[in-house]
Amino acid sequence: MKTQFILTSLLALASAPVFAAGHASVSGYALADNGATLVVMPDVNAPSDVMSFSLASPVKAIAWRPVTGELLGFTDGMVGSIDPMTGAMTDLEATFMDGAMVGEGAMVALDFNNAIDAVRAVSTAGDNLVYFPNGFGDNDERAGSVRRFKDLAYAEGDAGAGTMPMVFANAYTNAINGAKASETFQYALDAANDTLISLANNEGTLATIGKITVDGMPVDLSAMGGFDIVSGAEGENMALAILQLEGAATAGLYEIDLGTGAATMKADLGMGGIIGFAASLGM
Repeated sequence: MKTQFILTSLLALASAPVFAAGHASVSGYALADNGATLVVMPDVNAPSDVMSFSLASPVKAIAWRPVTGELLGFTDGMVGSIDPMTGAMTDLEATFMDGAMVGEGAMVALDFNNAIDAVRAVSTAGDNLVYFPNGFGDNDERAGSVRRFKDLAYAEGDAGAGTMPMVFANAYTNAINGAKASETFQYALDAANDTLISLANNEGTLATIGKITVDGMPVDLSAMGGFDIVSGAEGENMALAILQLEGAATAGLYEIDLGTGAATMKADLGMGGIIGFAASLGM
């Protein structure tokens, strides 16, 4: 199967990230076939069998929930928990509040803010939504709901000010398994400006960090792929992204320098069309 071949190649080519001693390998999860197929990489640092599963219904984005060790899938009208060993999906019966939908045809990015254990969905259409899981807070009325916040826009005076962003991927720092973080910082990727940016949570304010470059040269990003950060401990963050450049037939797995936007290719995946990516660090 083509998906199996490509991601086996990814495993064989990816180099190992460096974390503190005692931490296990990084697992990866990708959405293929327009969100209908979940591909699971048990260890992106060493060759291994790659599993792929057909989902009961397509999802637009996936995210790893560090506190509980769950993989979540998101689409308009549904948030589900996905079993990465079978692909079985359980509808979490989220209530979508007024306006809490994504623009038609938009690419969606999804990641957990591990300081509060809630997941943010942003899109290439400027949408800015948050799902507050069941049990969120102490009698917090937002628990179990998806709510809309301020649309994404660049800060006045920023290099991107006046342009319509196309945010297709987001990731929070300090994604520590099994515990909340004392603080987090949200990064994102903008295909309109080909930049690594910061995203100010509910305010939706974007700020440019730097152009995405490969081998020192700026690149033209398509709005395909995904982005995640794995964390061995607070302040120990490694950013991984699946990027597909405009005009390229295939996507690649990259490590992203969060200070500059410099991208280092770890593997050519041999195919395009991936619409979501999540990663988790074993214990």
